Amino acid sequence: MKKTLLIAASLLIVGMTQAQDNKFWVSGSAQFLNSSDDSDDKLTGGSFSPAVGYSINKTLAVGISLGYDGTKFEQKITGGTSETTTSEFSVFPFFRYYKSVGEKCSVYGEVFGGFGSGKSEFKAGGISAEDTYGFVEAGISPGIQYWFHDNWSVNAVWGALRYRGDNDKGDAQGEEDFKSSDIEVGLNLSSISFGLNFHF
Repeated sequence: MKKTLLIAASLLIVGMTQAQDNKFWVSGSAQFLNSSDDSDDKLTGGSFSPAVGYSINKTLAVGISLGYDGTKFEQKITGGTSETTTSEFSVFPFFRYYKSVGEKCSVYGEVFGGFGSGKSEFKAGGISAEDTYGFVEAGISPGIQYWFHDNWSVNAVWGALRYRGDNDKGDAQGEEDFKSSDIEVGLNLSSISFGLNFHF
């Protein structure tokens, strides 16, 4: 994974030395979670995804994004509280196709694919268990982007369709390795993320 990141970063740095007319951009998007219910169960967390992109022309762009996603779930149980925390890191190359809908606004479709790893830890009383896993993921997302300055834009991405395959390492005592896969269609407001982009 480290070699892949170094190769991708090297290619982007070489491209930056040749870039003109704001063909490159750097960006970051974030999501935050904070919810609870009548049973006092509480879910908090969020995600952050910095990215670097390169505009091939007015309609096509490529790039790579890094991702972090973490959650903490606290649940009332008999005799106390259980706590489950998760953390995930990922790297996703992506490809975008833009269509202008005005002088400063464009809609786009994004195709991405990549891989990552994560950890899940459970604690309740004096008991604790930990799992690590790896995964691959690919998907298609629609987005919209608005330029409010020559060097700045904002965008919103709506996660529409994605595939994910997990390979659990089975670190918990007595647990065996297992694989799983899932196809998700995200059509609710929680699947929307926003980003701020600097073009150079």
